[in-house]
Amino acid sequence: MITGTVVNGAVILDPGTRLPEGARVNLELIEELPADHPMAPYDRETELAILRESLESVESGEVGFPLREAFEILSRKHDLNPLSPE
Repeated sequence: MITGTVVNGAVILDPGTRLPEGARVNLELIEELPADHPMAPYDRETELAILRESLESVESGEVGFPLREAFEILSRKHDLNPLSPE
């Protein structure tokens, strides 16, 4: 059996695998990726659930801080001019 992985829509064969030029092949999907895997097909409902959970965390104060504060931290860290008050 010849195995590989799909990357950006193309099958990348496992290292050391060689096929003759022009060979025709059959592919069989042996396992589905879990919905939360970074390479899983886009699922709108999964993405919306992730966004809702993130927004709830920010709104509750559990995570996040104001964007202006983030800019101030980056300005100090990288010795940049701070943002103007406007």
